[in-house]
Amino acid sequence: MKKLYSQMTKAELEQEMKGLREELDRAEFPSQRSVIERKYYTALAYTLDPSDFPPGVYKVEHVQLPFILSYVNGIMAWGTLGEEPDASFPISMLTRL
Repeated sequence: MKKLYSQMTKAELEQEMKGLREELDRAEFPSQRSVIERKYYTALAYTLDPSDFPPGVYKVEHVQLPFILSYVNGIMAWGTLGEEPDASFPISMLTRL
């Protein structure tokens, strides 16, 4: 049985991300790419320090609207995206503006 990302070491997460990048290269359908990409960003989020993401305005990967981060819970950033008051993304998808 495969470990949860939260139980993996940094080396195991890096190995998982490498495998996911290879899967992305072989993915044939946009829906496949989307699922694999989300797994990649989730694994990557576990290698980051949530305290490095204070409240503020961020750019989200593949999203045009600015994301206003209110708080971080675990690896998930919660805030407002446009008219959506309860949006969340893995912290690995955020870039500070």
